[in-house]
Amino acid sequence: MPRVLVLQHTWENPKGYLGELLEAHGIAYDVTEIEKATLPDPSTYAAIIALGGSQHVYAEQEHPYLIQEKAWLRTIVTQDIPYLGICLGGQMLADALGGQVRQHIITEIGFFDVQLTTQGQQDPLFRGLPGYQKVFHWHEDTFNLPEGALLLATSANTENQAFRYGRCAYGLQYHIELDHDTLNTWLYHPSMKESMIAILGISAYQELEQKREIHFSIYQQHTKMLFENFLRICNLIH
Repeated sequence: MPRVLVLQHTWENPKGYLGELLEAHGIAYDVTEIEKATLPDPSTYAAIIALGGSQHVYAEQEHPYLIQEKAWLRTIVTQDIPYLGICLGGQMLADALGGQVRQHIITEIGFFDVQLTTQGQQDPLFRGLPGYQKVFHWHEDTFNLPEGALLLATSANTENQAFRYGRCAYGLQYHIELDHDTLNTWLYHPSMKESMIAILGISAYQELEQKREIHFSIYQQHTKMLFENFLRICNLIH
């Protein structure tokens, strides 16, 4: 039976809604915690999903396991194994393929719309989406596209929001995995709340709290469409 591998980089960024969708489709999956476990043989998996995290891609001295992960990602691309990198997972793909990852001039936090490019509107990953995607951001870094990559989504604040390399390696700058529990952790865990308020200010933080339900329904609708498209690309659903 085909299995999916989920790479988790930090405790506060679990599989969330994506795990619910995998389970709803009866798709078996394993979770590997990057900080604690050795990366498995990728060829034994039908697809790989890499979640976000607070690490910086370029902080290899602080997080030496990132060096191994980048080499492992290059193997995935060479073997044409479907890959979906989310936030840090997307930055890792860009870096592994030669795209520079660097600190952004802003920190983006909250619900945003990213616009699909012409290539994005034609890409099977975004089939059915209405020309844009409702996403959640929490990132301090951005990246240049690797040579040969196709830009699929963009925004006024961050030019490179989603890309594809080769047939089925995708990198997203944004989060699609949030369920209510994960968002509650991000909003209310003491250290994360303090960090979010320090960046946003108290009024913008309170506005995010107040408007979360307005955005969350369409956010999860768009996530479901994109993620099920990815599972079709992987031939895991039809």
